[in-house]
Order: sequence, then C-alpha cells, then structure tokens
Amino acid sequence: MDAVSLIGLGLLSGAGAGLLAGLVGIGGGIVIVPVVYYGLIAGGFSPDQAAHIAVATSLAAILPAAVASSIGHWRAGNADFAFVRQWGPGIAAGVVAAQLAAPHLRGQLMTGVFATFTLIAAVRFAAPGRFRPLMPEPPNGSFRHIAGLSIGLVSGLAGVGGGIMTNMVMALTGLPMHKSIGRAAAVGVVVSVPATIIAAFAAPPEHAGNLGSINLSMWACIAPAQAVAAWFGAQLAQRVGADSLSRVFAGALAVTGVVMLRSSFGWP
Repeated sequence: MDAVSLIGLGLLSGAGAGLLAGLVGIGGGIVIVPVVYYGLIAGGFSPDQAAHIAVATSLAAILPAAVASSIGHWRAGNADFAFVRQWGPGIAAGVVAAQLAAPHLRGQLMTGVFATFTLIAAVRFAAPGRFRPLMPEPPNGSFRHIAGLSIGLVSGLAGVGGGIMTNMVMALTGLPMHKSIGRAAAVGVVVSVPATIIAAFAAPPEHAGNLGSINLSMWACIAPAQAVAAWFGAQLAQRVGADSLSRVFAGALAVTGVVMLRSSFGWP
C-alpha cells in the first residue's frame, strides 16, 4: 500500500470511527481494528502480526477521541465522573492484564473474540424496546469490580475503548441511552491510557515504523481525524433519539463483527 493510500485510509477510518465514538460513546475500535488489519495485510504483514498491531494501534488512537467525546457529553450533562472513579480501577486492571497476555495469543483468537462479542452486542442494541433491564441500578460492591475487570479484559483483547461493554452493562440496568453513552465515552480514556503504555513498551517493535506494537504511521493518520469527528459526533448525539442511537450502534457492530469473523476463520 503506497503512502497516499495509507493516509487516505487513515483519515477516512479515523473520521468514521470518531463520528461513532461521539454518537454512541465507543472508542472507535470497531472501525479502526478491521481497517488497520486489512491495510497491514495488503501491505504484506502476516495475519498474526496484523491482528496484534491493529489492536494496539486502535487502543492508542482512542485516547484523543475519547477525551473529545467525553467533553462533549459532559457539556450536555450526560457525564458521570463518580462512575469513572468507582469503575476505573477495575477496568484499568483488566486492560493491563489483556495487553500483557496479548503477545502470547494467536491473532486469529483475538479477532475471533472481537467478532463474536460484537455480533452478540448487535442483537441487543438492534431492538432496544424488546429487552428489559435485569437490574434496578448499576452493580455495586464486588460485582462492580468483576464487571469493570470484564470490560477491561474484553476491551484490551479486542482493541476497543470499552464503550461497547459499558453500554451493555448500563443497558442491563435501564440507564437512559444518552447517560449510558456519556459514561461509555469516559471509559475510553480509562482504557486507552494503560493500554497505550503497555502496547508501546511491553512488546518489541515488529517493524521500523512501530512503537512497540503501535504502527505510528497509521496512528498519525487516524488519531487527529478521529478526535475532530468525535467532537462533532457528541454534538449530534444530543439531537438524536435514544432508540435511533441504539440502532446506529447495532448496525456498526453487526457489519464489523461479520467482517472480522470471516477473517478469524480464514474465509475470503
């Protein structure tokens, strides 16, 4: 893949990921991971190398978009910093554990986990009115720490910002969609910081243009566009109904899950 194609791919995917990040509070990894993965495959990387680099690069690119999205949702009154304080340690611990384990896992396993999870989540968010809350409020005590650890583990292995898992957990408690999205956006910051540090220093560079497992060229193309688009997405989210936001989220999950599942099985 030549330099012009690389830049164009990064800008387009970053803008798409950022818009979704702002709209539904996700980090944008459901767009970035498959785009970077297939871009690296086209550039001659092995599927295993491409999977690890795609996940690490996605996690590193999430931070600017998560900050921009969080500020937008905070200004709209949908942020909850007490939630971040209470859930953050468990989420961060899960991310660190996942990133330390990632170099020892097969890339196909990572893409398979990512694809399966996104497809399950898509079913839940495609029909928001058909699923009733299972709990009257977000979990507390030990269950909260377990839920936070699970959010971090899945996010670290899949290369996403934690918004998918957070939205699902909050939806089980009946929290309004806009409030859930505000919390999910903030989780992206909690996930991205430790994940970026681990990805940068815990693994040796696999290519001259890498920092650890992070592809710097792709990151430089993706991150700025993603952050700008996330800001606009957060503003747009305040004008869209909760059910419509849920269905947008489900559509993005379904498309990405199918594409990555095909890849994990080696299907053309």
